[in-house]
Amino acid sequence: MKPSILVVLFLTLIVVHPFIHGCTDNRNDATHGDSDSDADSDADADTDSDSDSDTDSDADSDSDTDSDSDSDTDSDSDTDSDIPVSSVLLPFDANESDLSGPDGWGTTYGKRPEIIVSVSGDAFDVLAQDYDDSTSHTCVLMHIKPKGNDDYRVSQALTDLPMLDRVMGLASDDQGNRYYAVGIDESDDISTDYPPVGEYRSDIVRVVKVDPKGDVVFNIDLDIARGQAGDDPERIINPMVAATARLAYGNGSLALVHGLNTDPDSGDVRHQKALTTHLSAEDGSIERTASIWCSHSFDQRVFHDGTGFIEYHLGDAYPRYVVLARVAPDSGSYPAFYIKGNLGANNTHTRLGNVALIEDDATYGYLALFATESTSGTDPVMGNFSSIAGPRNLGLVRIAANFEELDGQSLEHLDPSLPDTLEVNSSGTDRTNQLQWLTNYDLDASSGTSAERPKLLPIGDDKYIALWEQWSVTAGNNYYAFDGVYGLAITADGDILKGPDLITDAHHLHRGDDAFTLNGNAAWITGDRAQKALYLHLVDDALAYKKITIE
Repeated sequence: MKPSILVVLFLTLIVVHPFIHGCTDNRNDATHGDSDSDADSDADADTDSDSDSDTDSDADSDSDTDSDSDSDTDSDSDTDSDIPVSSVLLPFDANESDLSGPDGWGTTYGKRPEIIVSVSGDAFDVLAQDYDDSTSHTCVLMHIKPKGNDDYRVSQALTDLPMLDRVMGLASDDQGNRYYAVGIDESDDISTDYPPVGEYRSDIVRVVKVDPKGDVVFNIDLDIARGQAGDDPERIINPMVAATARLAYGNGSLALVHGLNTDPDSGDVRHQKALTTHLSAEDGSIERTASIWCSHSFDQRVFHDGTGFIEYHLGDAYPRYVVLARVAPDSGSYPAFYIKGNLGANNTHTRLGNVALIEDDATYGYLALFATESTSGTDPVMGNFSSIAGPRNLGLVRIAANFEELDGQSLEHLDPSLPDTLEVNSSGTDRTNQLQWLTNYDLDASSGTSAERPKLLPIGDDKYIALWEQWSVTAGNNYYAFDGVYGLAITADGDILKGPDLITDAHHLHRGDDAFTLNGNAAWITGDRAQKALYLHLVDDALAYKKITIE
């Protein structure tokens, strides 16, 4: 079943939802054996002697007569001919379907990805959710190359790959291999009784490696593989519920982090938390089945800093703060910012951004961006908006390069020289946050203007571009309206070089997808449903904006 383009994500403190099975006719799963009714011994439903699901005599899973797994009819999977986006993809359109602002309850939680980008030099790969109900595939893996000045084209489009309902993550290595994760959409069938406690299930999440030619190198049935790894690891239930997912590559390993539901507790209640799995990028074998504990984790990021994987979470309970953790090797949870309000309140008043590396500072190694209400109170400040307790501003913290060696509870891993503080009561304890505000939307909330969807992009020489959406309350305080995407150019010290400037008021930043750096520019991708096109948005260090159509 393909997901509707109108997806409303809602969560309460306790999440119990129903279940929809993934698209099984696109699976590439040898563990099921020969379960069909044809005359051969393979697991597909045709009568030829190969192991794919088509009726030709080659070993790939498409319907053409070549030996690769792409959607064209030549013998290589990276063709010289450009492939129109419209021939393989009906993309997610944020201008139609991602219109929630500061007052939306769904924006309390991370959003499932839609158009995921992994950069390789001046080219990039895209894993995109497909919303065309007339096609059999649920997603497309594309390789996009520059063809000249301000011109990018699809040179490879793979639609016959192992798929489930939803895209979850994409990463790549220096050899041009792509790694992606897909998951089931089972929110409509989760209950206190389903799935049964202790059961590892097939086709819940898959992690797949695809080589540069488009051939599948491995296809890991993740929940089954976790169960076979030993020590009774946590089961994958309702992946990405009240959260998102990210996949990262580094030093021959993969890390997949996402939200999920737990097994029922003693009161028959399923809770929400985050789960991480590490795999070998060589053969897909399981290397690790857990990382830090973060429950509730309403949004997640993961990246490799050259030494190990680092995670970044929006924690609502256990702990209630913006979490930074080095998980390979272990460090435990370090607070980047204490969130005001009661433990497990669901409303964190905060939106997760991301972490960027600082290159040339021996003391501080990371910048962490988020957006949060710059007030201490939790009571509503605007009559029509019960969840708004102040204007949301961009906050930045600097984190020690060796943070995992320092005492997290004393906050000695955070730069004390940053100019701003915010006093909050977090989970019943008074806390002082040391940070730098990058925006100054009205502290009395009289205008209701707030920052949403923060992104931080390194563009070289320890310079960065911060992007975010500005939303303001309309006349009469009836609803929030999108004002546009804004940008700042800053240094690793947090000094503002330029801005804030309006970048564009015609296109959104995706809530569920990361922006990225491309050729020294901050960049992001959006889709146009009506034109069946992708747009590449570029912002340079002078905050000059350019939009390129990938058709």
